[in-house]
Amino acid sequence: MSKKKAKENPLMKEKKIKGIKNNIGASEEGNEVKNFIIIVIVLAVIVGVIYGITVLLNKEEIDYSYQSTAGAINYDIVSVGTILNRPYKDYYVLVYDVNKDESVKYNSILNSYMDKSKEDDYIKIYLCDLNNELNKAYYNVNDDNKSNPEASKTSEFDFGDITLLHIKKGKIVEYIEKYETIKEKLK
Repeated sequence: MSKKKAKENPLMKEKKIKGIKNNIGASEEGNEVKNFIIIVIVLAVIVGVIYGITVLLNKEEIDYSYQSTAGAINYDIVSVGTILNRPYKDYYVLVYDVNKDESVKYNSILNSYMDKSKEDDYIKIYLCDLNNELNKAYYNVNDDNKSNPEASKTSEFDFGDITLLHIKKGKIVEYIEKYETIKEKLK
């Protein structure tokens, strides 16, 4: 009988109950930690799989080789601000808007003259594009749309549709605005 009493002892029941409660609490916390770790592992696997698929699909498109090309500066194009200070003592500057319909005619004059560059009497020629943002302020400035052939410094420039400047030692010696005259001059 004493064995039964020991089993039925209320103090022992409380300890067992407390032990069970403690075990239940510990197992719930353990389960939460296990669930959290499982979720983290599943998310890591999913992200890894998506990354791997992305790398495999884009592997053909990615070119890891680096090819550098040197930028070229076209010294034959000038802005209005540098027209009078080119490194040559004697040169021409053909000034027009390269985006206008008439620019095809003007380009042909310029190109045919540049083809003559191997001749001894060749004078260096530059292009000044009035469509360039730096040069737009000098295109038909006056309300009467007349240019200023008397200009002697940059701030006085006012160009029409096409102008050929002949410059010697930083001074304008000729200011031609007629297409036919320019065409004859650059033959």
